[in-house]
Amino acid sequence: MDDSLQHQLEQAMSEFTKQHESLMKARDEVMSLSVTVRSKDRAVEVTVGSQGEASGLRFLNNKYKEMSGQALATSILEALAKARQEIADQVAARFESVSGGGLGVAGKGMEGFDLDRLLEPLGAEGLLTKQPGSAENRQSSTREDGGSRHA
Repeated sequence: MDDSLQHQLEQAMSEFTKQHESLMKARDEVMSLSVTVRSKDRAVEVTVGSQGEASGLRFLNNKYKEMSGQALATSILEALAKARQEIADQVAARFESVSGGGLGVAGKGMEGFDLDRLLEPLGAEGLLTKQPGSAENRQSSTREDGGSRHA
């Protein structure tokens, strides 16, 4: 490998390492996020964590006592959906600020986004030894029609 190509590779790996470290820091920050939202009718308050999991539910001012079961369920689901959207927006914004939009997170939702896999440790050795089409680079997934495909 000539010196110019070696230098370019080292520079690219250095930039990659910096970006990887920034993403790891952002991931740690995101894991501690939570959002609390009230329903429009102010009957319930829902708290969700960074993965959209409900971590708290409060019934405010005893309003639930005067509500039908259906109305209460609607209030809970509305607040939960709103909180999940808000946390997804915050997570996307955080990674967008770190990645400069390179991850394609914003506007696409978090479904199927595997941050842990994205941030798996990589080194120059791994990048240089894995060849396109090699067994370790092939991944299979199941399609909706029940068949499978290989990427």
